[in-house]
Amino acid sequence: MNIENGTLTVNGQTVVLPAIQADALVRAWSVPPEYRENGLFVAVILPGQPAEIPACSLADTEYLGELEYPAADSHKLEAAKAAKLVELNAGCERALSSLTASYPPGELQSWPQQVQEAAGLLLDPPAAAPLLSAIAEVRGLTVAELAGRVQEKAVSYAAYSGAIIGKRQAAEDLLDKADTLEEVGAIVW
Repeated sequence: MNIENGTLTVNGQTVVLPAIQADALVRAWSVPPEYRENGLFVAVILPGQPAEIPACSLADTEYLGELEYPAADSHKLEAAKAAKLVELNAGCERALSSLTASYPPGELQSWPQQVQEAAGLLLDPPAAAPLLSAIAEVRGLTVAELAGRVQEKAVSYAAYSGAIIGKRQAAEDLLDKADTLEEVGAIVW
């Protein structure tokens, strides 16, 4: 029994194994032809995955053995890049969420309208601004004052969120260029 170039040879038969992204184990059993036409049951067991065994009567099987099945370096690199991108996206999401953590979701949903009304007031001071007018009245501010504050916060949010998004995109650029697992591992949020 051996594995060469992704093909298992056992009992004079060959079985093409799937491409894997992490080193695995391959276990093989001789099984009745009624269960598997070629008389073989082959399990590829990835790290952290449960072991598979034939579903036919084990009394009708013969365990042939187990071999290590190393993943191709290109597949390992591909998997590491995919995992790193998930990690980078999660870090970005946490950082962006920290910018808005002190606001309730309903207020966050009103931000686009607040910004739109504030911009409209800059172009046409007597323009209707129902949301800003209601907020300003309760807060004891003029609509113009509130519009100015909204614009300042919008500019500030754009700068902070832009820096966070840029950091994520720069890390993704490094990830795209990474040619080794070490280069992928060196990319941190």
